[in-house]
Amino acid sequence: MRYRYRSIKEIPQEYRPREKLRKHGAQSLSDEELLAVIFGAGSQGMDVLTLARNVLKQGWKRLEEVEFSELTKLKGLGLVKAAQIKALIELSKRIREPMGSVQVLSPEDAYRLLRGYFDNRKEVLVALYLDVSHRVRHIETVAIGSVNRVYADPKEILRPAVELSAYGILVAHNHPQGNPEPSKEDLLFTERVSKACEILGFELVDHIIFSPEGYLSFREKGLLD
Repeated sequence: MRYRYRSIKEIPQEYRPREKLRKHGAQSLSDEELLAVIFGAGSQGMDVLTLARNVLKQGWKRLEEVEFSELTKLKGLGLVKAAQIKALIELSKRIREPMGSVQVLSPEDAYRLLRGYFDNRKEVLVALYLDVSHRVRHIETVAIGSVNRVYADPKEILRPAVELSAYGILVAHNHPQGNPEPSKEDLLFTERVSKACEILGFELVDHIIFSPEGYLSFREKGLLD
């Protein structure tokens, strides 16, 4: 529904998004009205419906893929509203694919599932915890590093596995500068995690390095026993 009003205050009370939702349910609202409800208020010089409309012109796919820092540059968006958008998109993904229903049976599965977790400016280490059927129990961002280094003690990776009684662990991190080939530090780190998993009875399913060029699987490359 497009409004001829200059601001939301000019819209009759019964037609305002929150009132419509209260009386008729969320299904009666347009996308821009739903987003306006989430935002709660507009920004300086822009009412909330106009802001929501302008944001949605980007398209949901771009809003999902764009970096958070870029999202904050859209007119009318600051840190809070950009965070609301990213949180909304992530919640919708989790509702569509709840934990426990997603299986990771290949590096490609892990790549599709985890690629949204990585920053293109810093190395990020993520751990994925699996049950015996390789269904996802939990995903955790373990550490955030610099542009070319990230470090975590294996204990930080294994602690959630113990708490969850997980069967296996898949670790992944990114190389923002492009080359997914493992460094000497990557190889040593993977060896330490593998030994720790063996001691505690967990399977290290894989270590995957993400980059703008694609990904590299330690398992596929024969770098894991």
